[in-house]
Amino acid sequence: MNFPVNPSDQTAAAFQAAVHRRRSVYAYLDRSVPDELLLRALGDAMLAPNHHRTRPWRFFVIPQAAQYKLIAAYEAAARRLGRDVSRAAQRAKDAPVNVVVACAPMLDNPRVLAKEEAFATAAAVQNFLLSLADSGLDSLLTTGDLAESTEVATLVGLDEPNSYLMGVINVGYRNPERPIAPRAPLHMEQLVHWISEN
Repeated sequence: MNFPVNPSDQTAAAFQAAVHRRRSVYAYLDRSVPDELLLRALGDAMLAPNHHRTRPWRFFVIPQAAQYKLIAAYEAAARRLGRDVSRAAQRAKDAPVNVVVACAPMLDNPRVLAKEEAFATAAAVQNFLLSLADSGLDSLLTTGDLAESTEVATLVGLDEPNSYLMGVINVGYRNPERPIAPRAPLHMEQLVHWISEN
């Protein structure tokens, strides 16, 4: 579903294009990801809104050369959890770059709420995903027992007070031989409600 955009407003049109291009991609080409595009997307992530300027998000980039460490962490987590070890290892190898995301809430400040820190980190993730899409890169946010395991936390050295993992983002170029399922129809009338003044 397309929403109205003033064709003369190039910024709005570019933003809408990035939003529509961003999809969850499961199959990637064996092609390197330029560091400058990752740095741009990480910089955009840092512009997310956050209460009290806490910047609770943490991003840990695992390039392909270091991917063996994530594979080992996933394998160890799978063994501990009684999961299929080979499938866990494959998950770590699905994309050329992995980015571990964590939240480190600043709860020593009594004005800071834990849920607001999680919201801020999620907003940073969305900025990151949209920036990747704008650069022509594809991504997938993965969550669950492997991505949020103590083994991955140890790998990235996550030791700040109250910090926790939120997921691992796969980054790369989509394999065009694996089609993406079309988005489900969007029925805004079921999801958006305008409150009348009466």
